Amino acid sequence: MALSTCLWASASLANDALRVGVYHNPPKLFADSQGQLRGVLGELLNAIAEQQQWQLATLHCEFSHCLTLLEQGEIDLLPDVAWSEERAQRFAFHNEPVLHSWSLLYQREEMSVEAILDLAQMRVAVVEDAIQQRYLAAVTERFNVPVTWVSVNSFSEGFEAVARDEADLVASNHLYGDWRAREYGLRETPIVFQPAQLFYAVSYQAADRVLEPVDTTLRAWKQDSNSLYFDILRAWRVSTPSSPLVPTWVWWGVGLLAFFLAFALGRNALLKRRVADNYEQLVAHEALLATILDSVDAHIYIKSPSLEYRFVNRQVSELFGIPAEKIIGQRDEAFFDAASAAEMHQIDRQVLASGKKTTLEEHNLLKGEEQVRTFLSIKMPLVMRKGEAPCICGISTELTEYLEMQSRTHHLAFYDALTGLPNRRLLMDSLALVTEQESNASTFSAVLIIDLDNFRLVNDIQGHESGDQLLINVAVRLQESLYNSTHETTVARVSSDEFVVLLNTLGEQQEMAAMSAERVASKLLDAVSQLRNDRALPVSASIGITLFKGAGHSMNSVLQQADIALQQAKVAGGNKLCFFNHDMQTSVLERASLEGDLHHALARNELALHYQVQVDHRSETVGVEALLRWYHPQRGWVSPATFIPIAEENGLILLIGYWVLKSACEQLAKWASQPAYASLTISVNVSSVQFQQPEFVRDLEGLLAETQAPPNRLVLEVTESLLMREPTRVRNTMLKLRAQGIRFALDDFGTGYSSLSYLKRLPLDELKIDQSFIRELLSEKTDAAIVDTTILLAASLGLTVVAEGVEKKEQLEWLRGHGCYRYQGYLLGRPTPIEYLFEEY
Repeated sequence: MALSTCLWASASLANDALRVGVYHNPPKLFADSQGQLRGVLGELLNAIAEQQQWQLATLHCEFSHCLTLLEQGEIDLLPDVAWSEERAQRFAFHNEPVLHSWSLLYQREEMSVEAILDLAQMRVAVVEDAIQQRYLAAVTERFNVPVTWVSVNSFSEGFEAVARDEADLVASNHLYGDWRAREYGLRETPIVFQPAQLFYAVSYQAADRVLEPVDTTLRAWKQDSNSLYFDILRAWRVSTPSSPLVPTWVWWGVGLLAFFLAFALGRNALLKRRVADNYEQLVAHEALLATILDSVDAHIYIKSPSLEYRFVNRQVSELFGIPAEKIIGQRDEAFFDAASAAEMHQIDRQVLASGKKTTLEEHNLLKGEEQVRTFLSIKMPLVMRKGEAPCICGISTELTEYLEMQSRTHHLAFYDALTGLPNRRLLMDSLALVTEQESNASTFSAVLIIDLDNFRLVNDIQGHESGDQLLINVAVRLQESLYNSTHETTVARVSSDEFVVLLNTLGEQQEMAAMSAERVASKLLDAVSQLRNDRALPVSASIGITLFKGAGHSMNSVLQQADIALQQAKVAGGNKLCFFNHDMQTSVLERASLEGDLHHALARNELALHYQVQVDHRSETVGVEALLRWYHPQRGWVSPATFIPIAEENGLILLIGYWVLKSACEQLAKWASQPAYASLTISVNVSSVQFQQPEFVRDLEGLLAETQAPPNRLVLEVTESLLMREPTRVRNTMLKLRAQGIRFALDDFGTGYSSLSYLKRLPLDELKIDQSFIRELLSEKTDAAIVDTTILLAASLGLTVVAEGVEKKEQLEWLRGHGCYRYQGYLLGRPTPIEYLFEEY
């Protein structure tokens, strides 16, 4: 804590003045506006100092800092310090306590905190380094109660924090709480703790001249109910010990008459007084103990040697639903069913016979209830009076709700919330048992991954509620289909629409095991296909299967193999089952390796652009198409049909496509300054993934500005599938780029949707007839009719037609004769690097 004030009360005091630390803790201790000691312990110290002719110099500090100053010898004495073993190592204490105190927790009127466990998630204000803080921290930690501690410098700050809703409760000694709690709108809780004796703590340097006078003065004052000590307590409304039973003047009067008789009467009176004091303390301690026992969140009881209840706390009374006085004298048969009572009696007798403490878990059924309660009980022998037979002391904590919560937590951790099936975590545990145990090394098992075909359409068209119900129905059908299986089965849901079935004990023969797995898979496919959702849409599934023997296979490899087989079933059109084989794995691993190399291809300059010329009907070159090529250091040339789909799936097409556009723009900029090539166009294929990026227009405009390439010489080739996906958004993007002068060509016309509506609405400049129609142009009348119709359609719409794949002179002549005046193909030129493109020039 920070030092709040550091001003001596009087600079002119003598060097041997007693330096007193003062912290604000009314009504026990504080300083008034003139710096004078006030409060019970402050005014008592003033009186002692006046009697002993001490000079006092006060130093204002926060409690924690006062303790530090006292330990360092910067001050000589600190009032209002509770004794503890730890503090006794740091400071000196006199023997006669100034006051007895205890601590309470105070709360707002509307709160209902009654026990330590009620403090969970609460904010509790505590004075830093005070005994309340240490005690509460230890207790809440022991009971695993999470509490947020709000550190304050004084009790008044703590009460203000609760009043301002900066804390929920405040810990304080009862003297301050009784004095000020009502002013803050607070009331005490039943949580009473930390009974303490309050002293003047003294530094070891000042101990010799302070401790004995303090003890002597306090003892003298306490013997006289009319002394200054009791006057000060009454003035601050602090409870006082009862008045002496025999007044002092009587003792001296009788002493004058008969010294020995007076001495005997005095001893008798003193003894009675001590008995009365002890009785009062005993009553107070019993009340305090009862309060503490009632505050503990456990059932605490004492049974007589004959196993009748002699004491129960409030929790036991609440458990049985009757007052404590009606429980006392009864046995367990009055509250529990016969079996529970008999078992409890047997355990109690064993504890009494052995004389040892025991800890056990009890399962008891109360009369009138159907649910068995679970208790963690500690039972021990307890001798109440010397010479008596031991009783039974029991502390039982109910675990019923905890175990139910633990069960629910376990279910949430290992089971799917929607379908109730085991989840991936439990499946992996089950699979680990199969793959890791040597006992499974001789028999085959199988993993079946079941994935619903086109499940996303159900969510998109009918909503997620319908999709969830479909998943629940599938789970039920799968369980029903496997119910009478002769094999050990586990069915789990591992993702949105993906289920996994683990089949064990399929036998030692691979062929027979495969047949068994296939029969189960076919049965599951039929079960799923019989389902209909609420709009009667057909439902089907694909299943990937892998066989394995327990030892020698890892969980991940087994699931990977089944997933590879599932993908093959999907590729085959769905509603099929497919077994894993090593050719599948080789293909998948090859693709994964290729994808890994593709990540580095751009950085290693393995990608290149080759250009293929486009020629008009006068055999003049009017433009080129930029074609992406990849030369792999080990594989050689990799087909674009192989690596471009991979790039589109993993997102690399964005970086690669940007590089292609930048290279094409840089080439156009070079040609712009060369009259022989300035009129040429460059056509660039744009991936649908790249075209639909929000930054595509901005990035392309930036490239044009950076390279100074003429926009009207750049032709972007798009596919029909792109135009059909979000047509409004695609049209807006094309119009923005068209406003810059960029031109558009529709690539592979006739192979997609071939919808005429977008030809009318979109800003297209060219149609490119796919080479599949040109290839059979001279031999297939259908292909010839399609090409002829496309040429006429383009002419009517004012579009240029480019024929791809022209490899024969006869094809070229046919096209020229039917009105197609732009061509591209091996007959006219193969794709080649830019440096070899125009060698004839």
